[in-house]
This record gives sequence, C-alpha cells and structure tokens, in this order.
Amino acid sequence: MKKNTKKILLIASATVASMYAYNRFVEITSTKKNLLKTEDGEYYNWKLGKIFYTKKGTGSPILLVHDSNSASSSYEWHKIQKKLEKTNTVYSIDLLGCGRSDRPEINYTSYMYVQLITSFVKEVIKDQTDIVASNMSAPFVLMANHMDQSLFNHVVLINPVSLKKLSDSPDMLSKFKKGLINTPLIGTFIYNVMTTPAKIDFLFRSTFNMKPSHISSKTEDAYYEAAHLGGGKGKYLYSSFLGKYMNINIYHNMKKMKNNISIIGSIDMPGNMQTLNDYRKMNSNFETTSIQSACLYPHLENADKIVSIIKKQISK
Repeated sequence: MKKNTKKILLIASATVASMYAYNRFVEITSTKKNLLKTEDGEYYNWKLGKIFYTKKGTGSPILLVHDSNSASSSYEWHKIQKKLEKTNTVYSIDLLGCGRSDRPEINYTSYMYVQLITSFVKEVIKDQTDIVASNMSAPFVLMANHMDQSLFNHVVLINPVSLKKLSDSPDMLSKFKKGLINTPLIGTFIYNVMTTPAKIDFLFRSTFNMKPSHISSKTEDAYYEAAHLGGGKGKYLYSSFLGKYMNINIYHNMKKMKNNISIIGSIDMPGNMQTLNDYRKMNSNFETTSIQSACLYPHLENADKIVSIIKKQISK
C-alpha cells in the first residue's frame, strides 16, 4: 500500500513539474520575436486596464475593432489599415484581454466591451466615427450603437457571428470549462496546449483563410504571440468565451437600429449565408455585400477588395 502511494505521489509530482516547466517554456519563448511592438502606439487608461491603440493618417475617423478571441489583436487589420490611413484617421484598438492591452483576471462579458468601445470613442476619438468590426466583436458594436446612436456614422461588420450562437447562455458545462481554465496550473497548461503554433496554423487553414497561399507565417506568429503576451493571462478571456459569458442577445435591439449598417460576408464559409439572411430579417435596413474566395478574415486575404467595399459604404 505504501509503495503504491509513493508511486502515485511520484507520478503526480512529475506531472505537476512537467506542466510547470511547459508553462514556463511557453511564457519565455512565445514572445521572443516581439512582433507586437508598442513603439508606434499609445495607451488609453480605461477603468479596467490600459488599452493599447494606434492612430494613423488624417481625415475623418475610422475605428477598427478586431475579433475578440484570445489570440486576436489589432494586427488583424495591418493590411487594410495602411490603405485606409491614406484618406482617413485610422484608430486601431487592442481590446482588453487581447494583444498589448492589459489582461485583468476578470469575467470578460459583452457589456464590458460595449462600455470599452463607447468610452474609447467618447474619450479618445472625441467625434462621431465610422467603425469596422469582425466576427465576435460585431455584437459589441451593434449594442454600443443601440445604446448611443450618436457614436457612429457608418457601421461595417465583417462576417459577424451567427445570431444563433449569440443566443447561447452559460450552463453547467460551460461554467465548468470556465472554472477549469481559470485554475492556476492546470488551466494555464490547457490554455497553452490549445494555443500552440500548430493549433493556430490549423485555425488559419480551417477557419481564418480560404487558401493556404494567403497564409503568412509572420501573421501566424503574431497571433501566437498575442495569445501569450502577459504570461498566460489570455486564458481569462478564453475561459469567458468557453463559459459563454461573451454572448449577448441582440434580436430586439437590432430591429430599432437606423444607422447606416452594412455587412460583408464570405459566401464560401459554411452556413454564413444563413447568418447574413438572419441579420437582414432582423432589420431590412442592413445592407449586405457578399465576397468569394475568402473565409472568416477576408481583410487578411483580399485587403484591396475589403478596403474598396468599406470606402464605398462609408461614403454614403
């Protein structure tokens, strides 16, 4: 009996030591390329943490809001930002919990991001702005627009998340997943395993991009770095996503929106045409533009086309 207990303790100790060593290895090596530099930007001191952003170009303002997963950052916009800043003042933000912004140990919710976007427009841009948002960040922008329609002039959404997915609310399983990821050692280990370079490459090949030739190794490295800045604290955003705390029901609010709102949708994404139709059913004023040969992030695959559509929409 004592031998078995000793063996179990040795195995447990070795397992814990291995997880700790792996976590430290990821923390040290994941950001060594330093692709997400801070020299060309500045910080907005928001109530829940410092928010990194860049301001480029001159002209009427445009705010770019990246997708809200733990590997995302404003790097998502690096191709179209350079094109838009020739004619506009382009603000590109790293959401709380992402990129170079702070990653507090909190519950990340849709309403928190609505408040962040609203505060950023009022306190940093200080003017009505056009805004572009992708995927999971689209509902945050729509809710901010609903609460104060003086914030935005034109709203452009790129492949917004499906309304069906947004309607999912936290349940026992999702809460368990959230709690597990938030644990100090095991949760960090699971998060690191779920955000390896191989996992990120899989996401690009299966979800983010349509053609492998469009995938940049530098972009994948930037996503990997973004996932691990802050010493593993990206897991708190990840756990909130798994826990469904970032979902928000926008059905009724969408019906009341009268701003210029347009949606860019990739027709080659499975089920995406149904998503676009669902948005149109909620509000017939929403204008949709379909594009081919692209997946979740068409602005990384065909920047010229996306910039052309955005400029057309905001010029109305």
